[in-house]
Amino acid sequence: MSPKQKSLRSKRMAEASEEDGIDVLPDALLQHILSFLPAEDAVKTCVLSRRWRHLWKLTPILCITNTERWRSPKDFIKLVNHLVLFRGSSPLHKFEIKINSCAHWMIMSGDSNPFHCAIMWVMYALMCQVQVLTIKNMHAYIEMDDGFSLFSRHLTELNLSGLDFRKFVLNFSSCPALEYIYFSASCCFNSVEKILSQSVKYLTFDFPEFSEHHRTHIYAPNLITLRLDDCWGRVPFLESMPSLIAAFVRPHRDSDDLCSNTYSGNCEDEYCHGCYGMVDNAGNDSAKCVLLGGLSEAKKLELIAGPEMRIFRSDLRWCPLFSKLKSLLLNEWCVANNFWALACILEHSPVLLKLTLQISKETKPMIGAVENYSALVKPAAISKHLKVVKVHCKEVDEGVCETVKFLSTLDVVVLIRRMDRSTNRLLENLRFSEGNLKA
Repeated sequence: MSPKQKSLRSKRMAEASEEDGIDVLPDALLQHILSFLPAEDAVKTCVLSRRWRHLWKLTPILCITNTERWRSPKDFIKLVNHLVLFRGSSPLHKFEIKINSCAHWMIMSGDSNPFHCAIMWVMYALMCQVQVLTIKNMHAYIEMDDGFSLFSRHLTELNLSGLDFRKFVLNFSSCPALEYIYFSASCCFNSVEKILSQSVKYLTFDFPEFSEHHRTHIYAPNLITLRLDDCWGRVPFLESMPSLIAAFVRPHRDSDDLCSNTYSGNCEDEYCHGCYGMVDNAGNDSAKCVLLGGLSEAKKLELIAGPEMRIFRSDLRWCPLFSKLKSLLLNEWCVANNFWALACILEHSPVLLKLTLQISKETKPMIGAVENYSALVKPAAISKHLKVVKVHCKEVDEGVCETVKFLSTLDVVVLIRRMDRSTNRLLENLRFSEGNLKA
């Protein structure tokens, strides 16, 4: 083969190689693929060819991760600072910061708070009109001081975890498009007196820590869905939520709203750590309902608590009206003291359609001695739409039987679903109606 033929063949092979593989994909698709890589890996693709030199700058997702593979956090900080400098202001859809080794960061960088670096990168993301912002801290709390103030007309979703907020008011009013806020993985609100957002519609707290000395107020008038799960400290005070559709509330079993003196809702003992401060001192009766007053407009409620958690029973003493409530899930806290809490909430839910009781513990000691069910105090009236009540339990013990007997006095059919303890698999259905249990 002559040198000319070899040169022509090499040229054809080079042209063919350019037309094959990933290079045939359009720039937009390549940028989408790069967005799945950590930022430091996406930048490395700039050496592949002239075409790839600037592709990483236009990726819609930017993920910054601090891991222990960075022996010097100073090098990591330098890399990220250069990255945002050379990337410019091209629009971002999502910006994510992951701090996987907070202690390593502080020791090696000499900075007691990684927030000082992270906040500059967050400001950069806001300048790029980011819509989804995520800050994940996987180790000790990062203190978020007064520098944590968000101003954005474009931000729609906020995901925060492992942060300790040191502001008295956590105000998101400067983000008018913000609809989703997720506080996950142990955010701390010990210093926060109020959380405020006019625009948020979906609000989630997973394992939050609130103060034991005061109640944090939550003001979110346009909220549609609320999840408050495993909260420590005093459960927050919920202000009016007229647009609320669904809510899930489960205080932690060791929160500060516990009382072992009574099942009535408040033992009236000023020295009781659980009851003292349970009622918010706002000077009027409407403000004394801590949780249920704010939840009273919901259509679907799931209220879960341990038997010694008094917050729900304390709120029911103020008789909130659930005028829109159609679906309700409760656990064994509602059967204490001869079912007065269950009776109260049924009486004040005029359109209730579905009721489910989850009973996983022995409830007979909580219920008390009930010998004459005809003389038992029952709700004056219950929803005419409520025909069937489901009771989920592990065993049909004496407490479950007492619960079924009480429900039978309300002229409803009781369907017992017995579940396996280990697998939570349905073992059998039992139907209770007109004084008979039928398998």
